[in-house]
Amino acid sequence: MNYRPVRATVVAVLMSLTIIVSALAADTTTVKIALTDMSSVMGMGPAGRGMMRPGMMGPGTGYGMMGPGMMGPGMMGMMAVRVDHATVKAGMVHFDVTNWSQSLVHELIVVPVDNPQAALPYDYSKAKVAEDQVKVLGESGDLQPQASYAFDLSLPSGTYLLFCNVPGHYAAGMATPLTVTP
Repeated sequence: MNYRPVRATVVAVLMSLTIIVSALAADTTTVKIALTDMSSVMGMGPAGRGMMRPGMMGPGTGYGMMGPGMMGPGMMGMMAVRVDHATVKAGMVHFDVTNWSQSLVHELIVVPVDNPQAALPYDYSKAKVAEDQVKVLGESGDLQPQASYAFDLSLPSGTYLLFCNVPGHYAAGMATPLTVTP
């Protein structure tokens, strides 16, 4: 039996799949997210992974330590969500989340918002955003210190808020807006 036609067909199929996967990957934007607290910004992070990388501390990448609106955007707080892209194009977005803390669990939740400066519904008895009153599009789940997690979301144009909902963390400044343009 002559296996050359079969081998040529398999090679052609594999090349087609490679082209399709490459095209899909090209349409995906990656947003690197650092979940930080004092232990991660005081020089205690792992070598080569400190927060002073380009783009991670730029304007509009977080809220003040008193929570959204209290000190204004861009103020560095005791805890923060830092992103390397504050604006992305609509489509598939790959969230690459790392908890940079040396000692605290953090998480990341993505919700659509009309106004990123407006406070989310808050359950003061639990010191958390009331997740049943917002539309959660995606989340990392609890991340232990130095752990990472990645997930993908297809996002239409609009404004989103990325925040940590471990008790007390949202109020401590762990929120940042993400703008998705057409």
